[in-house]
Amino acid sequence: MTWESFEEEYRKTGGLLFEDSLSHPGFTICDWYFDPKEEVQIFYTKNKPIAETIKDSLSKLDECRNEGDYPCGTFFFELGYFFIEGMDLNSSGLTEGTPLLQYTIYKQKKRIQYPNPSLGQLKATNLKKMEVHWDKETYTKKWEKTRDALLLGESYELNLCFPVSLSIEGDLFLYYQSLKTKQKTKYSAYFPNKDSSILSFSPELFFEVEGNLIQTEPMKGTILRGNTSKEDTENKSILQTSAKERAENVMITDLYRNDLGRIAKQGTVQVTDLFLVKGLSTVWQMVSRVEAKLKEPFAWLPVLKALFPSGSVIGAPKRRSFELLRSLEDHDRGLYTGSLFVSELLDGKPWIRSSVTIRTMHLKPDGDHWFGSYGVGSGITVLSDAPAEYEECLSKLKFITNPHLPPFEILETLRFYNGHYFLKNLHLERMEKTANRFGFPFSKSNAEATLKTLADVSKGLLRVRLLLSERGEFRGETFALTKQKKRPTIRLGFANQPIDSKDIFLYHKTTERTYYNEQLEDCKSRGMDDCILFDTNEQVLETNIRNLFLRKDNVWMTPTLVTGGLPGVFREALIQKGWVKETILYKRDVETADEILVGNSLRGFERVELISNHSPDENLHSL
Repeated sequence: MTWESFEEEYRKTGGLLFEDSLSHPGFTICDWYFDPKEEVQIFYTKNKPIAETIKDSLSKLDECRNEGDYPCGTFFFELGYFFIEGMDLNSSGLTEGTPLLQYTIYKQKKRIQYPNPSLGQLKATNLKKMEVHWDKETYTKKWEKTRDALLLGESYELNLCFPVSLSIEGDLFLYYQSLKTKQKTKYSAYFPNKDSSILSFSPELFFEVEGNLIQTEPMKGTILRGNTSKEDTENKSILQTSAKERAENVMITDLYRNDLGRIAKQGTVQVTDLFLVKGLSTVWQMVSRVEAKLKEPFAWLPVLKALFPSGSVIGAPKRRSFELLRSLEDHDRGLYTGSLFVSELLDGKPWIRSSVTIRTMHLKPDGDHWFGSYGVGSGITVLSDAPAEYEECLSKLKFITNPHLPPFEILETLRFYNGHYFLKNLHLERMEKTANRFGFPFSKSNAEATLKTLADVSKGLLRVRLLLSERGEFRGETFALTKQKKRPTIRLGFANQPIDSKDIFLYHKTTERTYYNEQLEDCKSRGMDDCILFDTNEQVLETNIRNLFLRKDNVWMTPTLVTGGLPGVFREALIQKGWVKETILYKRDVETADEILVGNSLRGFERVELISNHSPDENLHSL
């Protein structure tokens, strides 16, 4: 199925999409529920027996599933007043009309796989406005009250959350698809209803039931992804070893073990994974996995009474933490941190999947605009730090606010001569690191096979481009490379302006080289062959197509590239041999160096003539 055929069919048919855009890069695995026969919304009211209404609705969900229909829907966070033991809706203080539960009974379902659309296929839809309701000062005051409650021993952890208002213009279905390219998860959902729509990009499984087996994946612990492979790996390690994050995670994992114990066969509750760290496009998340066997056939009421809301979005102990958060936050969370579910019979057994509705938008239409809410939060313990927690909350908005990455392939350019690839292993190691950072599948054996195919039909001196697509497919290109009798001297100056150190493409070799190409064109217009890039602190990095090497006295140095710059494999080979030393270097170090060379794996070392930016003919440093 093509994207175009899927889009055309979906617009005719409609329905709920529950999707995995993570497991098969470049594609979406879609469970599509359609042909609704009933849509129900339940709101809090003081004038009707609301508890009986909720129980009857949950029984109906079980009955419809067992009859072969597909009941799907959402549980709002405030429904916790009904499910948490010792709490009661009628004494909750909720306002009349607060949403609690909505569901749709679908008659049909199919599973398909479709290719993700390109940016060119996603027409103009954009975020018009985003308003964060708590500034840093407000958050800090709330955080201090939260910490006071923890120090008094009222809770061991509190997941403090606040709302964000959104305004979106354009086609909501295409907006969902565009955000899905930035936040790839196993639990995305597009759920249009009669008066609102839900766009969910949740990375967190609440629970999954298959037959009598129930699995949960509590998610606790977050840190931003790094730009460089080294920084990214370090951030992952920081999260994995953080006492604060591990304490949070194990606390919630224990809470889940206790909750599952209420509905599980004795002795079947087990933690199958602890402190797993999973990568999303913008953050690392810590996840654990707990599973059990149900002592009774699945039914919504007992399972939700044991589990809802997820402990990962409240804290421990659940009841007191829920009460404290309602007081501290002073607003309804609504759909945020509730749950979205799909359900069916699979081979005659119940199959239910439910996500925690984080990274989720709940929107209502108004003409060509959609208005609604989103939420962010983080777990607070006595080890927490207010500024860090606030930044963690804001980091969870980045997939909305970050620009789309342009289409690109990961690229390595190798020197091939008489059947041999120069520094091949280092090239493949760098490609694998970049693939891991961007979530591209990488198979070294497939890369080797592609290079061997090229080598079998190639002779002489060549420039070989090895490219890797988002789907993990390799392809190769070859170009003749003329061996020069005399090494050229590169006319080198400084770029006209500092780089943007937040641009991830400056740290990885890909086909997205817009910035490099623009700078190269600019420096050639000023009489230079190449130019030295630098950051806002005048720390030098690399050139547009080469790495930089400076000698002072008898020591050869190369810039660290921490704030930007591509770590070349030729550079890496020299560092590993101990011939050059990574050093923080500035523009003044270049101008006062005893000797300057540039180089890469294709051309080797090249001599430099350093020229002034002000006068291309003024020779400052000639070798």
